[in-house]
Amino acid sequence: MYKITIFFYPPPLSQTAAFQANWQKFMGLAEKMPGLRRETVSDVVDFVHGSQGHRYTKLHELFFDSRAALNAALASEAGQTAGAFLHEFTRKRFTLVIAEHKEALPEEFKA
Repeated sequence: MYKITIFFYPPPLSQTAAFQANWQKFMGLAEKMPGLRRETVSDVVDFVHGSQGHRYTKLHELFFDSRAALNAALASEAGQTAGAFLHEFTRKRFTLVIAEHKEALPEEFKA
């Protein structure tokens, strides 16, 4: 499985409500991408360690069966529309990564 993870930087305080409304719109656009299998959203509640210049407020993950499916989703009309709106409403204040996603269930943990 492959995923896109978007790390959102906090918006200026005066734009918090607009950010939330626009993020909801972005989420609706992204959910139209073909091949999307799963979606997760995390609101960051604490910053424990890392680069002080990269504080994030929200993480949004979009999962696809394969890298080919992810690439096709990004190239699709829905993917292009969602991407353009992402750049617009955040004013490019985000980090986006693509990763191969792997999971282990407790019974698979090694002692």
